[in-house]
Amino acid sequence: MFERNIFTVKTLMLFSFIIFLVFASCNSDDNRNNLSADLTPSQKSVENLSNQGSSNISIERKVIKEGNIHFETDDVSKTQTEIKKIVSELGGYIGNENSFNYEGGIEYTITVRVPEDKFNLLVDKISSLAVKIDSKNINASDVTEEYIDVEARIKTKKEIEARYAELLKKASRVDEILNIEREMGNLRAEIESLEGRMNYLKNRISLSTLNITFYEKVSAPFGFFSKVKQALHNGWQALLWFIIILISLWPFIILTLIILFVILKYKKKKKLAKNYS
Repeated sequence: MFERNIFTVKTLMLFSFIIFLVFASCNSDDNRNNLSADLTPSQKSVENLSNQGSSNISIERKVIKEGNIHFETDDVSKTQTEIKKIVSELGGYIGNENSFNYEGGIEYTITVRVPEDKFNLLVDKISSLAVKIDSKNINASDVTEEYIDVEARIKTKKEIEARYAELLKKASRVDEILNIEREMGNLRAEIESLEGRMNYLKNRISLSTLNITFYEKVSAPFGFFSKVKQALHNGWQALLWFIIILISLWPFIILTLIILFVILKYKKKKKLAKNYS
C-alpha cells in the first residue's frame, strides 16, 4: 500500500513537470513573437532615418559662370544698341564699356552681367550678332566647397562670439573684461572678413559675367599728302636721334680722331725720312 502511494505521488509529480514544460514552451514562443514584433518597427524607423539622411545629402551646386567672346560685325553702333537691348531684356546690366579707334577699324569692349540662369541665352543672342566669331571662351567654376566652408566658419565664429558676450556679462574683474573684449574684437574682424568673402561669392554666383569685344573694319583712303607729311616727320625724328647717338658716343669719336692723327703723323715722318735718305 505504501509503495503504491509512492508510485502515485511520483506519477503526479512527473505529470505536473510535463505540464510545466509545455506552458514554459508556449510562454517562450509568445515572448519571441512579441520581441520580433517590437523589433520590426524599430528597423523600419532606422530605414526611414537612413532614407531621410540620404535625401539631405543632396547639395545645391554653387557655380560661377564667366566668358569672353570676340567677333566682327558690320556696324558697331548698331551692335552696341542691340547688346544693350538684349541685356535689358534679360534683367542684367553693363559694367564697363570702352571704344577704340585705330587705322582700318573701330573696336568696342563691353562687360555684361546677367542672372546665372540667363547666361547661356545671353551667349547665344550675342553670338547671333556676329559676322565672324574670332574666339569664344566660357568657364564654369564650382565653388560649392568654398561656399560651404565659409558659411560653416561664419556660423561657428558667431556662436563663439555669442559665448564671449555671455562671459562678458558675467565678468567682474577689469582684466577679464579687457581680455574678453580683445578676443571679441579679433573675432568680429574675422567674421566681417568671412562675410565679405561670402558676399563676393554670392554676387559672382547669382550674376554671370560676359566680356564682349566686337569690331568693324573700315577702309580708309590712301592719303598721299598726309603720308608724305608723316614721312617727313619720321625722317626729322630719325635725324634728331642720330645726332643724339653721336653726342652720346663723343669719347669714342675723340679717341678715334686722336688715333688717326697719330697714324697720319707717323706716316708723314716716315715719308720725310725716306726722302732724305
